[in-house]
Amino acid sequence: MSMLQCIIVMVVGFAIALFGMNKQKQGATWGQAVAAIGAIIAIVAACWNLFGNFFGAKEKGRAREERYMYLQTKFLGDAVKKSVNPQKVCVLVDPNYYLDEWGDPLPTPKRSVYLEGIEAALKGAEIIPVYPKFKHPKPKNAANAMPPMPYSILTTSDFKKVVEEVKKAKPDIFINIFSLPMDGGANLPSCLKMLKGAGCDKAAFLNNSSNDELTFAFKDGGKSMAEVIAVVMTKVDAVYDETIPSADQKAFDRRYELVLPENYEQGIRNASGSASKK
Repeated sequence: MSMLQCIIVMVVGFAIALFGMNKQKQGATWGQAVAAIGAIIAIVAACWNLFGNFFGAKEKGRAREERYMYLQTKFLGDAVKKSVNPQKVCVLVDPNYYLDEWGDPLPTPKRSVYLEGIEAALKGAEIIPVYPKFKHPKPKNAANAMPPMPYSILTTSDFKKVVEEVKKAKPDIFINIFSLPMDGGANLPSCLKMLKGAGCDKAAFLNNSSNDELTFAFKDGGKSMAEVIAVVMTKVDAVYDETIPSADQKAFDRRYELVLPENYEQGIRNASGSASKK
């Protein structure tokens, strides 16, 4: 039921209640019952409108954020397609989409909007999800036990294990849509050097490194580390309102900056909000 329909029903219910109360005052015994029915109709319509709008807004918000997530990796994948046109790709993904809270494989992987963007952009390529394989000791009564926290902090040790998987797979490019190590053991340049040492000389990612590290990696140009093909950065002045443009490019530009080797200095400035200062 739309908001307008709810309002109409509320008005009708209120009118019925008034009619019943007037008849009751005039001595009609059935007036009280009619007034009660009208009041119930009005209250139900009001509740429907209240909760319908709440859950409807929540659903719209979820759909909006999923589209923004999708656009990040779709634009990243499009840039990779244009530059490399890979036949085989290793994609570092969130392990929680593939493993349960104890680290056991899920019967079916959860839906990943981020991965869907990559798959849409790189149709025809073999896409190999790689992720940390964590393991938590499972108690005998695991069903009633407090589950451990979801895996969220990528360690340097886990990243090295991922790189070993990449080495075996021999992809044309490595795409990171999850995270860099967060334990202080490795930064962006050192991660790219690991990849190059494993035989993977190209990389693209959703950025969560510093501007200095990113600039250094682009400037290297693949000499001492895997070459950075494309990066999506979140703008410091990203728009987080309740609407999203229907056009993909316009929606993407509201929050993100696609940084490429040919424009990395300007792209980083645009994303960090310092372009006007240069």
